[in-house]
Amino acid sequence: MNDQQNEGQFSPKESLQVIADMIEKVQNDKMRKLAKKRAQFKLTATYLVITSLMLVAIWYFTTGTSSYFWPAWPIGIFVFSILITYMEAYMGTSLFSEDKEYEKLKSKKR
Repeated sequence: MNDQQNEGQFSPKESLQVIADMIEKVQNDKMRKLAKKRAQFKLTATYLVITSLMLVAIWYFTTGTSSYFWPAWPIGIFVFSILITYMEAYMGTSLFSEDKEYEKLKSKKR
């Protein structure tokens, strides 16, 4: 009967191992998401630099240096976009942290 009662239960050592495995999985998931954001930043930055160079080339070869430098507007938007993506990828753990916001809400509830 004692074996039937213990069936499906973990020993304290097994429980700690299960918890440690769960914590490791959560940490790995967070690191994978962060790695994905950083890779996305690099890809986005590359695309925006190439696009900016193409716009400057179009401006240069169609109107020359004596005309209004209109590529400044889209390049400015690109720079802003790159900065936001950078902040999310490399500073996101402190600025845009879901966990941090959760903790704030949790502390207000008390």
